[in-house]
Amino acid sequence: MPLSRLENFLKNAEGNILYVSPSDFDSTDGFENQGNSLTRPFKTIQRALIEAARFSYQQGKNNDKIDRTTILVYPGTHYIDNRPGFSIENQSGSPLYKQQIGPDTWVNTFLNEFGRGTNYDILDPNNDLYKFNSVHGGVILPRGTSIIGLDLRKTKVRPLYVPDPEDDSIKNSSIFNVTGTCYFTAFTFFDSDLNKFSYKDYTTTQYVPNYSHHKLVAFAYGDGVNKVALGNQQTNLTDLDMYYYKVAKAYGDLTARGIVDYPTNDDFETSIDEYRIVGSLEANPLGIGSITSGDGIATPANVIRITTSDFNTGEQKPHGLFVDSPFYIDGVEQDPNIYNGSFTVREIVGLTTFTYVASGAPTVGLSADDFSSATISLESDTVTSASPYVFNCSLRSVYGLCGMWADGNKADGFKSMVVAQFTGVSLQKDDNAFMIYQDGNYEDNFSL
Repeated sequence: MPLSRLENFLKNAEGNILYVSPSDFDSTDGFENQGNSLTRPFKTIQRALIEAARFSYQQGKNNDKIDRTTILVYPGTHYIDNRPGFSIENQSGSPLYKQQIGPDTWVNTFLNEFGRGTNYDILDPNNDLYKFNSVHGGVILPRGTSIIGLDLRKTKVRPLYVPDPEDDSIKNSSIFNVTGTCYFTAFTFFDSDLNKFSYKDYTTTQYVPNYSHHKLVAFAYGDGVNKVALGNQQTNLTDLDMYYYKVAKAYGDLTARGIVDYPTNDDFETSIDEYRIVGSLEANPLGIGSITSGDGIATPANVIRITTSDFNTGEQKPHGLFVDSPFYIDGVEQDPNIYNGSFTVREIVGLTTFTYVASGAPTVGLSADDFSSATISLESDTVTSASPYVFNCSLRSVYGLCGMWADGNKADGFKSMVVAQFTGVSLQKDDNAFMIYQDGNYEDNFSL
């Protein structure tokens, strides 16, 4: 079989499976590679994750695919440049990027599209891949992506950014930031490589990583709840929002898979199931501003169109739903067996408008009185989302590397994170991590 035909045979056109193998002769992180062929895997996990996000994009609001891509990672040492990434904001209709260079200092910068000049060398302090990280540090696992190692003992992860343990102005960080329905299995986490280097502050200065790793965790939540604050400046975007807008920038015309940049285009957005883990616990229902069937005039149909409102004031209010989001309608008095009940979203028409498919077509149109007391509630009885799941992994550290930090402030819904057979052995060889109790006082051991 000719090589070109063999490559097509081994290629997954829809991006359901991507491959990472840094030691393969033909592996490359280049912009022209999609990583979906065994004959041309990616070199780095970070490049594969960005590609997984791109494969999830669907034109239109609130309909990007989730729980789609599996990344198969071959044995080897996989370095992760988990430094804090760039932020992005809307400045008068143009994207404004910022880079953190100090504990309270951000400077304007720029983010280039993927192209021939892109630096994919993960060991280069000026590489372009880390710029897509969380602004707090850590690589984001988008859209419930699964990462599967092929040998737990020999598929190794080593971070390049370990926050300075002796500087309180350097914040805690993570290696991976997980999202709803993601799955991570068969890896071993090690300390930063003593034969390489680490970053420990917001500069590109490289250090020997022979110091405590206790301010670093292997897994944390990707934050889709809180708006990012850059020092005293509050932005209007969450960390996950910024991630997808940065990924949109990466795919320009040169890739032949371009996405219109933010803020001109903002439909490459966070899926609610990425941070609303499992289901909603929202107590306040929405009201209905209008509800129509079919053409809304003379020809009814089983496709129902709803405009949402504030239940108390009657003013239009965003529904916050996505395609396939489950919801419950109650209180429509005309044809209640058709309009009321549990449904899923069929199409997102706008921020306050969506459609769903009822069991049949209503007999007559509705007046405002027919739905004046009706409500729409997000359903908690659902399995459309799922907890991030870490299974069958090991952590072997001699400098206090931590395992998981499930901060519920960064998630919504049930806020769960599942872990099984995550074996952690974390020692501590940094003497500065300890204090000595002597004569009724705790003393730094290096001061004695």
